This record gives sequence, C-alpha cells and structure tokens, in this order.
Amino acid sequence: MRIVRTADRISADPAAFAPFERGDLPVVIEGALAGWPALARWSPAYLSERVGDVRIRYKRSTTGAHPDFHQPTLAAMFATGEATLRELCAAVTADRSGGRLFTGDEKFLARRRDGTTAIDPELAPLYADVALPAVVPPDRLYTVWPWLSGAGVRTWLHYDNNGCHNLNAQITGAKDCVLIDPGQLERLAMFPPGAPNPAVNCSAIDVHAPDLARFPELAGVEAIAAHLEPGDLLFIPAWWLHAFVHTGGFNTNVNFWWKPDAARDNPVARRQAAIEAAR
Repeated sequence: MRIVRTADRISADPAAFAPFERGDLPVVIEGALAGWPALARWSPAYLSERVGDVRIRYKRSTTGAHPDFHQPTLAAMFATGEATLRELCAAVTADRSGGRLFTGDEKFLARRRDGTTAIDPELAPLYADVALPAVVPPDRLYTVWPWLSGAGVRTWLHYDNNGCHNLNAQITGAKDCVLIDPGQLERLAMFPPGAPNPAVNCSAIDVHAPDLARFPELAGVEAIAAHLEPGDLLFIPAWWLHAFVHTGGFNTNVNFWWKPDAARDNPVARRQAAIEAAR
C-alpha cells in the first residue's frame, strides 16, 4: 500500500466543504468543534462524574486490534466485555496497551429513523456537550456514536455498511487514519459472504502489518492519510474503506453518520447491495 497524499485540511465553512462532499473526497475540517463544551470537559474524571454509572459493552483485544483477525476463533476476534463507564475510563487510563475500546456499536448518543430523532437518555449529558456539525443536513442524520479508547487501539480496514457519509470528530487524544477509495475494492481481499467470518465489510489484510507474500495485490493500492488532533473533523465519504490507529493516551471521538443526497454507484456499494439482496 502506498500513501499518495495527506488529506486536505479546510476551514469550518460549509461552502469550502461542498466540493469534497460532491466529489466523495476525504477532508479534515479544522475548527469545526469550536464552542463544543466537550473539548474542554471530556476528561476521565468528567465522564466518570457525569455518566460513570452507565453500563456499557466494550470491545477488548490483547493486541489493540479490533476485530483482531489474527486470533484463532471468532470469539477471540470479536471479544467484548462489560463495565460501567467509570470502570472503563479507569481501565483505559491505566492500560496503555490499547486493549479496550468503547464504540457506539454498543450504545448510541442519538439516531434518526423515520423522521424522528431519539437521544439515548443515559448518555444525554454527553450529547449536550456536542453539536451537529453545520455540514450535516439535520433531516438526513442517521446515527451519532461515541468512541473512547486508550493508546494503541487500531480498527481493522473496513467500510461502513450503512451507506452513510461519516464525520469523525476528535475531542481528546489523537488518531491516524488511512483511507482507500471504493474503486480499489478488488485488491483488498474482503471476507466473502457465506464464509464462517461474518465481517463481510472488513478486509482480510492487516494494513498496519501487511503480509505481502499472502496479499501481493496490496502493493498496488493507493491510500490517503489523515491525522486528527482535538477539534478536527474527518470526512469519510460513503463506502470508502478506512482504518484507524488511536495514538493519544485518552481518546474520545463522536461520529456523525448521515445519508448522502443520492445513492452512490461504486464497487463497494454494489457489493453491499448484493449481500443484502442475498439475505
């Protein structure tokens, strides 16, 4: 895999963002979180005080990767645990190996379905600390998810199978991301539908430690890199593949997914449509 460029960085101006959305191009929006209380508040102590008693499921890994497809069983690949948010904050700050990750797979902040927006009542204090970015059309909002992780957590290369655009808001900590456009899907060795591994939106390739003898086609893949610091918003267009490495000691993020104004036609979108039709 070759990093061909770093994602552009633009100001928090909807007019500056519009060409990137129209062109399905990743971009980092700087300063878009100005005025968010979360930027000043979201420390382990604050989260523990405000929502510490909320029980959540979290992902866990002995290597920091999740899912960890190097593991011998599905249970180990997709291992999870359960704790209060207070316990998770304490574990994350004490464990620098990157073994624990809380994501909105387990508990959303807000979601919109059939014209109605619902806010999770247990996490409502956190949702009050953020704001819907100006570039997200409120009527096309899909889901708002929180992330909490320690240093070293890395997410496997995948695409979001909801067909949504994604804005990843970095609140505390930092992340590095690689992004690959949908047109390169055939080189990415996706897990096939119907196989034992259900993660059909994931690549079998560990892009952070690639085995080029097993996956020589990866050498021809071109990727875009992005780095996020507190206050940054990363735009991941619908169907783009991406993988993160969480580099801060205490990382918090909020993802905003929203439906594009029109369905996209590309290899990833067609693949996902075929998977859903087969179900």
